[in-house]
Amino acid sequence: MKRVILFFAVIAVFTASAGAQGIGFGVQGDLVNFNLGMAQTNLNVPNSGVALNTLFTEIYGLGYGGGIHFDVNLGLLAFRLSGDYIMLSPDKTKYQSLFGPLGSSFTIDGGRIDIYSGNVNLKFTILPLPVIHVYATGGAGIVQLKMNDVTLLFNGQKLATVKAFDTQTKPTLNAGAGVDIKLGPLALFAELKVNFILTEGKTSSEVPLATVGLTF
Repeated sequence: MKRVILFFAVIAVFTASAGAQGIGFGVQGDLVNFNLGMAQTNLNVPNSGVALNTLFTEIYGLGYGGGIHFDVNLGLLAFRLSGDYIMLSPDKTKYQSLFGPLGSSFTIDGGRIDIYSGNVNLKFTILPLPVIHVYATGGAGIVQLKMNDVTLLFNGQKLATVKAFDTQTKPTLNAGAGVDIKLGPLALFAELKVNFILTEGKTSSEVPLATVGLTF
Protein backbone atom coordinates (compact mmCIF):
# COMPACT_ATOMS: atom_id res chain seq x y z
CA MET A 1 0.00 0.00 0.00
CA LYS A 2 2.82 2.43 0.83
CA ARG A 3 4.35 1.81 -2.61
CA VAL A 4 1.02 2.55 -4.31
CA ILE A 5 0.60 5.80 -2.34
CA LEU A 6 4.16 6.84 -3.21
CA PHE A 7 3.61 6.08 -6.89
CA PHE A 8 0.51 8.28 -7.08
CA ALA A 9 2.26 11.01 -5.10
CA VAL A 10 4.96 11.07 -7.81
CA ILE A 11 2.24 11.29 -10.46
CA ALA A 12 0.71 14.27 -8.66
CA VAL A 13 4.06 16.08 -8.55
CA PHE A 14 4.65 15.58 -12.28
CA THR A 15 1.11 16.67 -13.12
CA ALA A 16 1.34 19.79 -10.97
CA SER A 17 4.66 20.83 -12.54
CA ALA A 18 3.54 20.18 -16.09
CA GLY A 19 1.41 23.28 -16.62
CA ALA A 20 4.23 25.44 -17.99
CA GLN A 21 5.80 22.68 -20.04
CA GLY A 22 5.01 20.98 -23.34
CA ILE A 23 2.46 18.23 -22.73
CA GLY A 24 1.86 15.25 -24.97
CA PHE A 25 -0.81 12.55 -24.79
CA GLY A 26 -0.81 9.28 -26.67
CA VAL A 27 -1.67 5.62 -26.98
CA GLN A 28 0.50 2.54 -27.41
CA GLY A 29 0.35 -1.16 -28.16
CA ASP A 30 2.51 -3.71 -26.33
CA LEU A 31 3.98 -7.09 -27.23
CA VAL A 32 5.46 -9.10 -24.37
CA ASN A 33 7.58 -12.21 -23.98
CA PHE A 34 6.92 -13.08 -20.36
CA ASN A 35 9.30 -15.07 -18.15
CA LEU A 36 7.81 -15.48 -14.69
CA GLY A 37 10.20 -16.29 -11.84
CA MET A 38 7.82 -16.23 -8.86
CA ALA A 39 7.19 -19.24 -6.64
CA GLN A 40 4.39 -21.53 -7.81
CA THR A 41 2.09 -24.14 -6.32
CA ASN A 42 2.94 -27.63 -7.47
CA LEU A 43 0.27 -29.80 -9.08
CA ASN A 44 1.42 -33.39 -9.43
CA VAL A 45 -0.69 -35.13 -12.06
CA PRO A 46 -0.98 -38.91 -11.55
CA ASN A 47 1.09 -41.08 -13.90
CA SER A 48 2.50 -38.06 -15.73
CA GLY A 49 5.48 -36.91 -13.65
CA VAL A 50 4.50 -33.31 -14.42
CA ALA A 51 4.11 -30.56 -11.80
CA LEU A 52 2.43 -27.19 -12.24
CA ASN A 53 5.66 -25.25 -11.76
CA THR A 54 7.06 -27.02 -14.82
CA LEU A 55 3.91 -26.37 -16.82
CA PHE A 56 3.71 -22.75 -15.75
CA THR A 57 7.17 -21.78 -16.99
CA GLU A 58 6.78 -23.71 -20.24
CA ILE A 59 3.37 -22.72 -21.59
CA TYR A 60 3.32 -18.91 -21.47
CA GLY A 61 5.00 -16.99 -24.25
CA LEU A 62 3.88 -13.85 -26.06
CA GLY A 63 1.26 -11.59 -24.57
CA TYR A 64 -0.31 -8.43 -25.92
CA GLY A 65 -2.09 -5.32 -24.74
CA GLY A 66 -1.92 -1.56 -24.78
CA GLY A 67 -2.29 1.62 -22.81
CA ILE A 68 -2.04 5.39 -22.66
CA HIS A 69 0.73 7.83 -21.75
CA PHE A 70 1.38 11.48 -20.91
CA ASP A 71 4.65 13.22 -21.76
CA VAL A 72 6.09 16.29 -20.03
CA ASN A 73 8.72 17.68 -22.44
CA LEU A 74 11.73 19.60 -21.14
CA GLY A 75 13.89 19.89 -24.24
CA LEU A 76 16.23 16.93 -24.49
CA LEU A 77 14.65 15.51 -21.33
CA ALA A 78 11.08 14.32 -20.92
CA PHE A 79 9.05 12.50 -18.31
CA ARG A 80 6.54 9.87 -19.42
CA LEU A 81 3.70 8.66 -17.23
CA SER A 82 2.17 5.49 -18.69
CA GLY A 83 -0.46 2.92 -17.82
CA ASP A 84 -0.81 -0.45 -19.56
CA TYR A 85 -2.89 -3.61 -19.54
CA ILE A 86 -1.39 -6.84 -20.92
CA MET A 87 -2.99 -10.27 -21.20
CA LEU A 88 -1.22 -13.63 -21.37
CA SER A 89 -3.01 -16.84 -22.31
CA PRO A 90 -1.57 -20.35 -21.97
CA ASP A 91 -0.75 -22.40 -25.05
CA LYS A 92 -3.08 -25.35 -24.49
CA THR A 93 -1.29 -27.52 -27.04
CA LYS A 94 1.96 -27.11 -25.09
CA TYR A 95 0.06 -27.93 -21.92
CA GLN A 96 -1.09 -31.22 -23.44
CA SER A 97 2.34 -32.11 -24.87
CA LEU A 98 3.89 -32.07 -21.39
CA PHE A 99 1.70 -34.99 -20.33
CA GLY A 100 3.40 -37.30 -22.81
CA PRO A 101 1.26 -40.16 -24.18
CA LEU A 102 -1.67 -39.01 -22.01
CA GLY A 103 -1.64 -35.51 -23.48
CA SER A 104 -4.51 -35.90 -25.94
CA SER A 105 -6.77 -36.96 -23.06
CA PHE A 106 -6.29 -33.68 -21.17
CA THR A 107 -8.24 -30.47 -21.65
CA ILE A 108 -7.20 -27.17 -20.05
CA ASP A 109 -9.48 -24.23 -19.32
CA GLY A 110 -8.60 -20.86 -17.81
CA GLY A 111 -5.14 -19.81 -16.70
CA ARG A 112 -5.23 -16.31 -18.17
CA ILE A 113 -2.81 -13.81 -16.59
CA ASP A 114 -3.81 -10.13 -16.39
CA ILE A 115 -1.06 -7.55 -15.91
CA TYR A 116 -1.87 -3.96 -14.93
CA SER A 117 1.02 -1.51 -14.72
CA GLY A 118 1.80 2.15 -14.16
CA ASN A 119 5.25 3.65 -14.72
CA VAL A 120 7.08 6.97 -14.55
CA ASN A 121 9.99 7.09 -16.99
CA LEU A 122 12.73 9.55 -17.85
CA LYS A 123 13.45 9.96 -21.58
CA PHE A 124 16.81 11.42 -22.58
CA THR A 125 17.34 12.25 -26.26
CA ILE A 126 20.80 11.13 -27.35
CA LEU A 127 20.45 11.81 -31.09
CA PRO A 128 18.21 14.86 -31.81
CA LEU A 129 17.95 14.78 -35.60
CA PRO A 130 15.41 17.06 -37.36
CA VAL A 131 12.77 14.33 -37.79
CA ILE A 132 14.09 11.38 -35.79
CA HIS A 133 14.95 11.52 -32.09
CA VAL A 134 16.74 8.51 -30.61
CA TYR A 135 16.41 8.31 -26.83
CA ALA A 136 17.34 6.24 -23.81
CA THR A 137 14.70 5.59 -21.17
CA GLY A 138 14.43 4.16 -17.69
CA GLY A 139 12.05 4.32 -14.78
CA ALA A 140 10.03 2.63 -12.08
CA GLY A 141 6.43 1.84 -11.26
CA ILE A 142 3.86 -0.55 -9.87
CA VAL A 143 2.58 -3.79 -11.43
CA GLN A 144 -0.37 -5.95 -10.42
CA LEU A 145 -0.50 -9.57 -11.63
CA LYS A 146 -3.69 -11.63 -11.48
CA MET A 147 -4.28 -15.19 -12.64
CA ASN A 148 -7.52 -17.04 -13.34
CA ASP A 149 -7.97 -20.55 -12.02
CA VAL A 150 -6.69 -23.39 -14.19
CA THR A 151 -9.08 -26.31 -14.62
CA LEU A 152 -7.66 -29.65 -15.80
CA LEU A 153 -10.00 -32.24 -17.26
CA PHE A 154 -9.10 -35.82 -18.10
CA ASN A 155 -11.36 -37.43 -20.73
CA GLY A 156 -13.94 -34.77 -19.95
CA GLN A 157 -13.85 -35.37 -16.21
CA LYS A 158 -12.60 -32.63 -13.89
CA LEU A 159 -9.22 -33.60 -12.45
CA ALA A 160 -8.19 -30.48 -10.54
CA THR A 161 -8.67 -26.72 -10.24
CA VAL A 162 -5.66 -24.70 -9.16
CA LYS A 163 -4.25 -21.19 -9.19
CA ALA A 164 -0.48 -20.93 -9.61
CA PHE A 165 -0.19 -17.69 -7.64
CA ASP A 166 -2.27 -15.19 -5.70
CA THR A 167 -2.78 -11.64 -6.93
CA GLN A 168 0.40 -9.62 -6.36
CA THR A 169 1.08 -5.89 -6.50
CA LYS A 170 4.82 -5.32 -6.81
CA PRO A 171 7.33 -2.61 -7.75
CA THR A 172 8.97 -2.74 -11.18
CA LEU A 173 12.08 -1.26 -12.77
CA ASN A 174 12.71 -0.84 -16.48
CA ALA A 175 15.34 0.37 -18.93
CA GLY A 176 15.60 0.54 -22.69
CA ALA A 177 15.79 2.74 -25.76
CA GLY A 178 13.45 4.10 -28.39
CA VAL A 179 12.96 6.41 -31.33
CA ASP A 180 10.48 9.23 -31.98
CA ILE A 181 9.58 10.05 -35.60
CA LYS A 182 8.09 13.53 -35.88
CA LEU A 183 5.13 13.74 -38.27
CA GLY A 184 3.99 17.33 -37.90
CA PRO A 185 1.89 17.58 -34.74
CA LEU A 186 2.18 13.81 -34.23
CA ALA A 187 5.07 11.61 -33.18
CA LEU A 188 5.27 7.91 -33.98
CA PHE A 189 7.45 6.08 -31.48
CA ALA A 190 8.85 2.60 -31.01
CA GLU A 191 10.84 1.37 -28.04
CA LEU A 192 12.24 -1.79 -26.53
CA LYS A 193 12.44 -2.08 -22.76
CA VAL A 194 13.24 -4.79 -20.26
CA ASN A 195 11.03 -4.75 -17.16
CA PHE A 196 12.11 -6.36 -13.92
CA ILE A 197 9.12 -7.09 -11.68
CA LEU A 198 10.13 -7.79 -8.09
CA THR A 199 7.75 -10.69 -7.57
CA GLU A 200 7.78 -13.11 -4.67
CA GLY A 201 10.05 -16.10 -5.21
CA LYS A 202 13.70 -16.88 -5.69
CA THR A 203 14.09 -14.70 -8.78
CA SER A 204 12.48 -11.62 -10.27
CA SER A 205 10.32 -11.78 -13.37
CA GLU A 206 11.80 -10.36 -16.55
CA VAL A 207 9.55 -8.95 -19.26
CA PRO A 208 11.11 -7.95 -22.60
CA LEU A 209 8.58 -5.35 -23.77
CA ALA A 210 8.23 -3.99 -27.30
CA THR A 211 5.99 -0.92 -27.62
CA VAL A 212 4.74 1.06 -30.61
CA GLY A 213 2.53 4.13 -30.27
CA LEU A 214 1.48 7.64 -31.20
CA THR A 215 1.90 10.86 -29.23
CA PHE A 216 -0.26 13.89 -30.00
